[in-house]
Amino acid sequence: MPVKSSRPLRICLYVAIPEQEQFRKVQRPLSQRVKSTIRNLLNDLVTRLTGQLQLDVYHYWTAANLGDNSNRGDIAIRMSVREQLIAAFAPRPVTFTELAWGALSEKSVAEINATSDLFVIGGGGYIFISADGSAGDMLAADSPYLNTLNCPIIAVGIGLNRLMHEEVRSLETLPAKTRELIKALSTACESVSVRDRDTLELFDLHGDKSAALTGDPVLFLNNPGDGTGKPPGRSLSVGLNLAAHGWRAIAMLLPLLPEIVDFLKAIQTRHGVEFVYLLHHDFERPVTKFLRRQGIRMRVVDSEPTELLKAYDHVDIVICQMLHACIFAANAEVPFLNIAYDQKNIAFCNLLEIADSCIPYTRAKSAALQQKFEDLLRNRASLVKTISERKASLRQEYARFLQQVAAAAPSE
Repeated sequence: MPVKSSRPLRICLYVAIPEQEQFRKVQRPLSQRVKSTIRNLLNDLVTRLTGQLQLDVYHYWTAANLGDNSNRGDIAIRMSVREQLIAAFAPRPVTFTELAWGALSEKSVAEINATSDLFVIGGGGYIFISADGSAGDMLAADSPYLNTLNCPIIAVGIGLNRLMHEEVRSLETLPAKTRELIKALSTACESVSVRDRDTLELFDLHGDKSAALTGDPVLFLNNPGDGTGKPPGRSLSVGLNLAAHGWRAIAMLLPLLPEIVDFLKAIQTRHGVEFVYLLHHDFERPVTKFLRRQGIRMRVVDSEPTELLKAYDHVDIVICQMLHACIFAANAEVPFLNIAYDQKNIAFCNLLEIADSCIPYTRAKSAALQQKFEDLLRNRASLVKTISERKASLRQEYARFLQQVAAAAPSE
């Protein structure tokens, strides 16, 4: 049980997108916005003339005054971790300050040491390993600052990203520098929980303490759905999400789009599908526009995470690329077909023991997608049961982890 205290526990939450940053407009210089607007219009014209999507993320976000701060999955992680920490420490009150990944500095560390009782790394792909085995700039930059924090450090549901268009580096053969960084992270943290078995293996191999396998925090985000589900007698409702959250995702999506469009048209004709596009990032809006021009009939749910999660309750199955589209679907106990662009997608399906729900992007041809979709549709009831059972098991492990964290928390 957490230590009773009259003073709130002060938590600094270190996350990909703090609340104050989410959906914030970013105003660029007028001259650059004019150039990007013209380039955007030209890309749209080429798309119309060729039937092939032309999208430059930089010019799109500059013309629209957007920032890379709208990923509903990252926002939902923050919401989930806050919600779950509040419950774990109850009845002791909790207050939060939030800091964006990459913002650790001498100044921010001094402020954290003066004002926080606990430092929590909140979920998501905090660890990125490239084809050459390097761990990315953020982990290396954070490592020395983590060692200067005076309060305990907890990592909640963190994960490992490895893009599949690169070589997916074996975790056993990582360079010495990467191994040192993983060990340093493990040493700095009082407790660590991870979102999948790949990340668990990483800590087993190179950390200095065991990690708890709890799944992604968004699996257990309170679902505010109305409980009505899909109305009886309605056509097959299929959720849809494609990855366009940055230039790497766009580069992988563009060659896939003709096959995906053929696949969607085929099931639209065969099943009379009602498509619901579940938008996870603002950069996906041009993709929805393109799909409609290609004859895909759909409505678009473009909302904040709570409303988006409600929408998952009302579809029968989801076709997706983004990892958190899978996780939102699993939260709502809805089967999904994922077109994997990152090893983390495969790892999540393995965690839920539904490996057949994932197909690597290299095999995502129209015929293969149609066959996979029909198989999953036919086995929908069994998939729902498996997802529900795995969620229940992971929820228990997550609850145990949070209980241990609460019991060891600093008192007044």
